[in-house]
Amino acid sequence: MIKRTGTLLTAALLGLTATIGWAGPAAAAPADAPTVTVSRLVLEPTERGYRGSIRVTVTNNSDSTDHVTFQIREAVAGSFSGGPESLCESDGVSEGRLVRSCAFPRSSELAPGERRQATVDFQVLTSPRSYPMIADGGLVTVQSANVGSLETIPFSARFRSLDGTLTRPQTYVQDALTNASVELIGPVTDGPENTRRVPFRVRYSGDARQLANSLTATPLPAGSMILFTEPFDGPVYSAQAFVPGGLLMQGEERDVALYITRPTDPADESNPITLELKTHYWDETVPDVDPSDNTVTFNLALPTS
Repeated sequence: MIKRTGTLLTAALLGLTATIGWAGPAAAAPADAPTVTVSRLVLEPTERGYRGSIRVTVTNNSDSTDHVTFQIREAVAGSFSGGPESLCESDGVSEGRLVRSCAFPRSSELAPGERRQATVDFQVLTSPRSYPMIADGGLVTVQSANVGSLETIPFSARFRSLDGTLTRPQTYVQDALTNASVELIGPVTDGPENTRRVPFRVRYSGDARQLANSLTATPLPAGSMILFTEPFDGPVYSAQAFVPGGLLMQGEERDVALYITRPTDPADESNPITLELKTHYWDETVPDVDPSDNTVTFNLALPTS
């Protein structure tokens, strides 16, 4: 456990897509300031990357009710995974890592002497290794309505090895560039609601930061749009659809299909359309190591027999 009391570094969100800035230490807090405890973050190898949780515990040491919230910056970019007790909302990025502002379960109002704990879940979609790893850079700050800002507490993400060890970890280095690709994997066929079904395979070979992966078809003929996807992930009604099924694990291949409405003019079914795969992270499109396999060309004409 890491136990701290004192002064929180404030973080300012400069616009919707701005970068969070962690400021320097402020004056010491009074003796009855809330006590903050942050657990270790140990990421366990699973069938789908690594999973783990961090627990933030606060105790109200004053004689009056206090409203307490906290802000957390992840140690590995794109690793926030939510969870039933992760009452957190997006709050920008800091040094390329996501920041979340979080509340405590049930209520952030703490009675005198009350102790409250919140759990935040993380998942790193990288292949589990035979050796332990560590990633530094996580930060937790707590805000008290009565006292103000408390001290910032750093934490690390510790990756347990496949044989269960944590000792002598190597530094985890996340890919800076994506290594994704898309390919056409079958013929165009008729679909429901006057659509054509176009099947693709998406592959994500690395473990670069990601919040979503999109497929954009351009130029679409007059009257055509992506109506929905398979697996179904809700209506689309545009030229861009997100890859259904959530984020992609390192090395994962996922077969998807786009259902595109037929053109107003049947002659336009033979017009070439380019589908482009992009990886998105906050307000950026993450560059790919080989953009040439991020696009594929097709048309909406049925194959001739």
